[in-house]
Amino acid sequence: MGWGRRLLFGCAACGLSLALIIGALLGLDLYLHKRFEHVAGLNIRGYRGPVVKRKQPGEQRLVVLGGSTALGYGVPPSDSFPIRLQEKLLAYRRQTHRGPVSVVNIAYNSEGAYAFIYNLRFYDSLDYDVALFYTGYNDLGGHNTTVMRNQSPIFRLTGYYPILPLIFREKAMALRYGNVEAGYWAERRGEPVVFRPNLARRSAASVLEASVKMSHALEQQLARLTKDAPDQSGSSEEMGCETWNHYCRSLYVAVDHVLHRGKWAVVVTEPYLGEGHREQQRIMAAMLQRQFVANPKLRYINLGTLIDLKNPSLCYDGMHLTAQGNARIAEALVQPILDLLE
Repeated sequence: MGWGRRLLFGCAACGLSLALIIGALLGLDLYLHKRFEHVAGLNIRGYRGPVVKRKQPGEQRLVVLGGSTALGYGVPPSDSFPIRLQEKLLAYRRQTHRGPVSVVNIAYNSEGAYAFIYNLRFYDSLDYDVALFYTGYNDLGGHNTTVMRNQSPIFRLTGYYPILPLIFREKAMALRYGNVEAGYWAERRGEPVVFRPNLARRSAASVLEASVKMSHALEQQLARLTKDAPDQSGSSEEMGCETWNHYCRSLYVAVDHVLHRGKWAVVVTEPYLGEGHREQQRIMAAMLQRQFVANPKLRYINLGTLIDLKNPSLCYDGMHLTAQGNARIAEALVQPILDLLE
């Protein structure tokens, strides 16, 4: 066989091997999506719940942004407050013979206000009418610049969100830190591991972390075909928010983005986590009043005192709500959202 044919044969063999590997990984990823997206995972578009279709005639749509408390960490999707809110809105619409309404949960673990503008741009095709920002907790620990979806070149390039690296990563977190949410907080703050797993758990975590690195290495090959989403947080312009300037600035950019497109923006204060959270939300609400005083399409809803986070029937870990707690959040939001939609 001449050198030309050898080269051609070698290239064909490498291409076939690469195609088989990619096909196998895609097949495994699709399988894991189907297995976990109805329990605790994300769908192929990178958000929680079923993939929504193009809006029907007369349909109105709401997107929910936030961190793990909006995502519904620790409960099935059906017990998260966005799904409970959609059920209540649909029930009312059926009684009044009005058009359909959908609620899409685009929240993500560990993300704060900085990620809001990214996610709004990622999911602009959802053609939402209302953007609901469920905000506060994940910005209490300092400048939170976490944007999870932006870390995936595959998602930025194709809109398909691979779940395989996420499952491996969160499983490793659970082994090292005791639970996933503790892992996200520790990583963001650069804190040492507090939970001390045994040798078997540490070994398993190391294997999973190695697998995540391999997945990221493959993704970086695709990253050459796309660019990181640009920094959308704006400048460090002073917002009059004292120590919460980064938080206020990030929220302002996202709210302004929504209002400039003629959409409704609803900012919701989560149940109070402590005095620091109260101060943060008081300063944030004052900023919204200053910056958007003349805009009738902004609503601020304070649910700070709605739920006692020490009540185990409503909150299972001092932050994340039970099914009953999420139902209370949804109930409190129904009438304000209906007022906007109608």
